[in-house]
Amino acid sequence: MPKTADPREKNQKPNGKNEGKSIFSNVFFYAFLFLILFGIISSASYSEIGVSKKPISDALSLINAGEVNKVTVEGDSIRLELKDGTKVLSHKEETISFDDILKNNNIDTSKVPGGIEVKVGIPWGALLFNFAPALLSLALLLFLLRQMRGAGSDMFSFGKSKAKLFNEKSPQVKFSDVAGSDEAKAELVEIVDFLKNPSKYMALGARIPKGVLLVGPAGVGKTLLAKAISGEAGVPFFSVAGSEFMEMLVGVGSARVRDLFEIAKAAQPSLIFIDEVDAIGRQRGMGIGGGHDEREQTLNQILVEMDGFDPRTSVIVIAASVTGDTPVMIKENDVVSLRPISEIVDRYYEPFEEGVEISSPSLQALSYEQNGKTITPKFTDVRGVFRHKVNEIYEIEYLGGKVRATGNHSVFIWEGEKVVAKPVTLLKKGDVLVDITPKKFDELGGGKEKFEVYIKVGEKNAQLQETFDLVMQNKGVMSQSQLSDLTGFAQTTVSLWHRGVNGPRELSNKYYIHDIPDEIKVTPDLMRLFGYYTAEGYARKEVDFCFNEKEVDYIEDVKKLMFDIFGLSPHLERHKTHGAVNIIYHSVPVANVFKTYCGSGARNKHAPTFLFEAPFEYFKEYLCGYSRGDGHINKQGELIVVSVSKRLITELVWLARIHGMKAFFTSFATRGGRVINGGKPLASSTAYRLGLGKYYNLFNGLDKSRIDQRFKKPVIKKIRKLDFDGYVYDFCGCSNEAFFIGINPIVGHNTNRPDMLDPALIRPGRFDRRVILTLPDLRERQEIIKIHMRGKPFVSEINTERLAKRTVGFSGADIENMLNEAAIFAARFGKKAIEEKDLEEAALKVQLGPEKKKMQSEEEKKMVAYHEAGHALVASLTEGMDPVHRISIISRGLSLGFTLFPPATERYNETKSRLLSMITTSLGGRAAEELVFKEQTVGASNDIEKATEIARRMVTEFGMSDLGPISFNGKEERFWLAREIGESSSYSQEVAAKIDAEVKKIIDESYSKARKILVENREKLDKVAEELIKKESLDSDEFKALIGLE
Repeated sequence: MPKTADPREKNQKPNGKNEGKSIFSNVFFYAFLFLILFGIISSASYSEIGVSKKPISDALSLINAGEVNKVTVEGDSIRLELKDGTKVLSHKEETISFDDILKNNNIDTSKVPGGIEVKVGIPWGALLFNFAPALLSLALLLFLLRQMRGAGSDMFSFGKSKAKLFNEKSPQVKFSDVAGSDEAKAELVEIVDFLKNPSKYMALGARIPKGVLLVGPAGVGKTLLAKAISGEAGVPFFSVAGSEFMEMLVGVGSARVRDLFEIAKAAQPSLIFIDEVDAIGRQRGMGIGGGHDEREQTLNQILVEMDGFDPRTSVIVIAASVTGDTPVMIKENDVVSLRPISEIVDRYYEPFEEGVEISSPSLQALSYEQNGKTITPKFTDVRGVFRHKVNEIYEIEYLGGKVRATGNHSVFIWEGEKVVAKPVTLLKKGDVLVDITPKKFDELGGGKEKFEVYIKVGEKNAQLQETFDLVMQNKGVMSQSQLSDLTGFAQTTVSLWHRGVNGPRELSNKYYIHDIPDEIKVTPDLMRLFGYYTAEGYARKEVDFCFNEKEVDYIEDVKKLMFDIFGLSPHLERHKTHGAVNIIYHSVPVANVFKTYCGSGARNKHAPTFLFEAPFEYFKEYLCGYSRGDGHINKQGELIVVSVSKRLITELVWLARIHGMKAFFTSFATRGGRVINGGKPLASSTAYRLGLGKYYNLFNGLDKSRIDQRFKKPVIKKIRKLDFDGYVYDFCGCSNEAFFIGINPIVGHNTNRPDMLDPALIRPGRFDRRVILTLPDLRERQEIIKIHMRGKPFVSEINTERLAKRTVGFSGADIENMLNEAAIFAARFGKKAIEEKDLEEAALKVQLGPEKKKMQSEEEKKMVAYHEAGHALVASLTEGMDPVHRISIISRGLSLGFTLFPPATERYNETKSRLLSMITTSLGGRAAEELVFKEQTVGASNDIEKATEIARRMVTEFGMSDLGPISFNGKEERFWLAREIGESSSYSQEVAAKIDAEVKKIIDESYSKARKILVENREKLDKVAEELIKKESLDSDEFKALIGLE
């Protein structure tokens, strides 16, 4: 292969960057260095070696005790020379003189023999603080002037392509390195041959394809195949991401396209690879600009360049989430919470693991429903989570908040009456983001919502509870003497427990001083009490509410609520601080309730999680209690509440938005050095503020009909590209591919669909060929496994065929990840080679997530065992189902257990009878729960969801119901084309009711069949469940032996 230099190097001057230097060339650096040195000098001027620092209160105590010989006051610094020679440094507030401090604390100055000296000097620190912004501004201005002087040589670098060059010096990838994808490789062999022997084709008048579009799911090897074409043909390979063409400056994208194609032509024959081409290749004419925005101009330039290729030109083009601190609202196991997305996603991954989607059963994210121009929130299932590292992000600042996302991530914006997804790289100032539509004041709360939640009072001693359960479960099995020796409790105590005379006192709330209820119902009154606590309370072993003595109504309200809800009267009312009163309740169980549901410590306070699904009245009462403590109504009639807990204020903003109220979020810094009642100077900190305008202020008593109802929209104010070194995160497979993000929630979006590309881009003459890559079949998986086994030691010969059968549905990237994880597992346990069980564990991790060592009670373990046994038994006794591979009650990901039955053969089509069998198997877990325990658990939620989805698709897509072969799925398809997203369904409400009835009929019949199988095979069900409880996991052979299958 000939040596290939980077064509971009030809026009570069060796010392271009040094030309035009002037006296100001390094002014910014020196100004910055000057400020740092000045800060160090001024800081050093206030410090002394061998001087102990004490708060002002301690310094005053030393003076009052007569231990001080001399006092020197300079600015806010107070230096004490003690009679024993020790030197002490303290600080005061600059606005208060030292004489006033002495007078306020009744300290006689005669107690200082050496006197009090007040020095007046130049306050270097204050001067630096005041003039630093001006100096920085001046330095920045000079720096910009210097940059402008060099603009003649530097300004056009914006239009230079960012493509990465891979040539003969780079590691070469060949088709032999790409296992599977045989059909795709066959399509691409001609491309390779053309690049090697172009004259052979031109002699016959053949026009070689100018572009190839590689389409397929993540991880199937699109990028690897593109590199293999370059490696086979021995030509330079230019790789660039679609988003890298885009900048905020108009015309930059087009310039970068021109530069890229000029470089490629200069190096021909060559290959251009555009990754994530949908970032710039989406259909034109969908925006307000009528085809004149920056993305569409960039796309136009690509079309021109590809049309402008000389037929003899040997250049071919191939095309192939938010930062961790972004708040998102999720629902797991029926519990709603608002947390940074990194906290949710990171627990699915091992350290340093990235780039692979991990299934997330039982996880839902807050998405939306649209009716015309009304956006309402709705929880939707998340198929999987994803994280990977990037080196740059975009910060989108909008009216109400800011989010940070990658360039190829999208957010939803309004374009006229339509909601459309727009890549971050294409957003511009003035775009209106999509948020929850505000309601009119008289619409707040809606109808009567049923909401019944109970919470237990007090946390039991888990270890004592476990011991008590052990003693009771072994009654009659072990002697009382043996149980006494085993547990450490006296035999008399064990006897009392067995006879039911009493139980452990600490497991009963009656053990405590007050007779408090075992559980309480969540009511609006309880929410108001929680609001009071969040603002003005703290809890340790007691609950303490602190109010101003003048707030008599609030004090009486708290007392009444505590008595009505918990049956408690104040244990103590303390007036320690001037003007304040502390109402104290000594009750550990009640204190634990407040700590559990509202947090402890000012920075850790939060709203109760169930408040996110409670009716409006509950939120109103919580806000009422909180605002009475840490809120006020300003002159404009707005309600303002503050907290040092960012989580709390963010939750209040989301709660307000969920209920249709416009709210705003701001932060501010509190000044450091403040002294309260002669105590220690307080450090500076950041506090957060929630605001509700006078229209949505629930407590100002104004006539809302007279208030202007126009609201500010979440308009984009500024977009910045930032360097970034860390993970970004995404939820995959949400409804609408959308979920709310941000402190003030807006709708984020992420998709990568070939059917959204502009038709002009994929017509013949541009991207002539579309090569479809699918998930590998059995033979291809075997080949992929063999490739990725290279260089890894194995204990014995691995049966690659069996492993390939085990990995049905895995992409090439999944298989590579599985083998890598197997090597990590082996290394973790000090092995010298990889064993079969390492591969099995790795496959389970890739498929289901990492193993979690959750502590389950015996009752929970028993329920999970019967649930999974129900799935396995129904699957084994239902015609058409694949054999069970493994059953386990070990938690993985978010599931408490699992049953695996991978396909025995490759299957590309499904029959109605097999779909019904799949539904029946999915409902086997719920049927087992009801049969054995006469109870239902939330563990079946994912099974029910899958069963319902299959049943609905049978009716609406596959025509497998009494409604006949009719498709009712038009609405969903229109969404994927990013057009008629706001359209209503293509069928009437009467037809919708018939569809629902057919779905219910399928589900009911399948459930009845599952229950019948389990009733007729109850003995087998018990045997499997009991064995699962003992072993926690059963393989195929063990399961078959238990139920008598060959």
